[in-house]
Amino acid sequence: MTFEHEISISWGDCDPAKIVYTGRLPALALEAINAWWEEHVGVGWYQLELDRDVGTPFVNMEMNFRSPVTPRHRLKCKVWPNRLGETSIGFRVVGYQNGTICFDGRFVSVFIQASLFRKQPPPEEIRSIVARHLVIDEQPNDTA
Repeated sequence: MTFEHEISISWGDCDPAKIVYTGRLPALALEAINAWWEEHVGVGWYQLELDRDVGTPFVNMEMNFRSPVTPRHRLKCKVWPNRLGETSIGFRVVGYQNGTICFDGRFVSVFIQASLFRKQPPPEEIRSIVARHLVIDEQPNDTA
């Protein structure tokens, strides 16, 4: 049931140590979460915010780094919702290259009415989609 998003890592993503800049890794995980929204809801954060007045600002991010990410292989990110509250949603992202987990993270955001920046429950359509794909906080394997 998990969704997989593939990202091409380039030379420009890397630091002098020839690995991806640490600060880029959360951005890559967020790119994968946005791809999950596009795949399952049909639109990403930009369209949710502007066209549906639904925002999902993050209130917590946690990442564990296990192995360096390099341009040598494509980064594959497995993404799934791991919690669904009354007004919040959690995602799990596990990034791996060549069968080795490079990072895993948990990301929590809250649903808001974007125009008012006021917390709200998710629209029922979104709640039902997320509920169908919900996998409660499983731990990643040592290989992907």
